[in-house]
Amino acid sequence: MLRTSRIQEKMAENDMDAVICYGDSGSYDNLRYLTTYWPIFEVGGVLIGRKGAPLVLIGGESPDFGAMTPFGMDSVRVCHDFGHACDDELFWTGVRYFSLRELFDEVTDGKGVRRLGIGDPSTIPHKLYKSVEQACLPGAEIIDFENVLIDLRMQRSQNELALIRKGCEISEKAFDTVLGIVTPEHTELEMEGLLNAQLYKDGAEGPGFPTACFSGRHSRCGIGRNTHNPLGKNTIINVGLGCHYGGYASSYGRPFMFGRMPQKMKDQMKFLLDLHERLICDWVRPGLTTGEIYDKYCKEFQKNGYGIPPACASHGIGVFEGDLPSFSLNNPTVILPGMAVAGDHFFRLDDGEYGFRFEDCYAVTETGTDLFTRSHWECIEL
Repeated sequence: MLRTSRIQEKMAENDMDAVICYGDSGSYDNLRYLTTYWPIFEVGGVLIGRKGAPLVLIGGESPDFGAMTPFGMDSVRVCHDFGHACDDELFWTGVRYFSLRELFDEVTDGKGVRRLGIGDPSTIPHKLYKSVEQACLPGAEIIDFENVLIDLRMQRSQNELALIRKGCEISEKAFDTVLGIVTPEHTELEMEGLLNAQLYKDGAEGPGFPTACFSGRHSRCGIGRNTHNPLGKNTIINVGLGCHYGGYASSYGRPFMFGRMPQKMKDQMKFLLDLHERLICDWVRPGLTTGEIYDKYCKEFQKNGYGIPPACASHGIGVFEGDLPSFSLNNPTVILPGMAVAGDHFFRLDDGEYGFRFEDCYAVTETGTDLFTRSHWECIEL
């Protein structure tokens, strides 16, 4: 209820009657943060009034699934607007459905909603937005509440940081274990299976994102899907993995090769690894902005003849991999103690045949950073 209370305090400050957030299987940050619910097939939502527990909004297939939150079945409300997006006429028998108007009345003690905050204006479907709009009182004001939720999510508690750290340690162990098993004859997909199996074995809820095992030219992809291509010898293999643990994401990334790396590749890798270490351990400090860190990062690439770096200089990590803040150009976000960050640093030249990534997560402290993982800070040759 602490997170709900923090939202309700912000609602009182802004004279809001209710806040609603949307979530689906791929865009679930606020919904999972506020309820721990992560939809499958159906979409989901959370509705918060000025007092009381949040309501978990789901479709007719999911009441028992939706009840697996800290709030239990008492907070579950089946709403047609949050069912299967592909079938407007699907109603499950024996299930009580609520309209959005009924739910708005419930959280306002029958007064209705005249000022509503939308937590996900960038992702809420247009059709659902129109239903929400029609369920409000005539002339109601709908307000973008996204930045309020982002600010709250970036303020990590010690328990949240501990969960992220544990997930990172599980991911690190999976890489280390599979490194002793995998062969050049394994395919990218087979290595993904080995890594994911180890994540589950060590207590993860599952991969935090599609596990990447990209070989050869495929390593140039920042994100993507694995293939049935063998990993092979004398070609770089770029691995990025992470898991969900206790509702929080983690991330860990390393390149390696079966064989000996060319000296040019080693020099590039040592450059990035040195920059990776300096940024995490020396540069990041409370009070600086994420844009200032990116500026230093960018200048190091340019100074060494590598041009503009292909990606940002780190990003936040929380209920999903890729949370805010972003360490990107001209970003004014102030770095604060308690933020959880993925030091995600990618190297790729425009005319090159490969790319590689080093990634470790850390917490921002009062004086610097607290690193969660640090194994294999080296050129890994098997």
